[in-house]
Amino acid sequence: MEKLRRLITNFVMISIVVWMFTLPALADKVTIIGEVNDNQEIVTEGQIYRVGDSAVGDELALNYISQRVKVVGRIAEDEEGKIIIVESFEVVEE
Repeated sequence: MEKLRRLITNFVMISIVVWMFTLPALADKVTIIGEVNDNQEIVTEGQIYRVGDSAVGDELALNYISQRVKVVGRIAEDEEGKIIIVESFEVVEE
């Protein structure tokens, strides 16, 4: 009986951990078009997105200031606002 209880407990714990790590991965990709500012943000019409930490996001935020870009990524939120985790981007002509 104790083995069964331990097995069920382990299964539940593993399920919770797997769920916690797959939920963010299942977030929908979005595409936004906006201008990169010098605060590592993308400003769109009526919305500001902080650029999340990633190699692609760092390249965007540091090398494309004042340029209009099309960004594909996933949106997250914290107490300070919206964050976009950049997966890819391209400069767009106005």
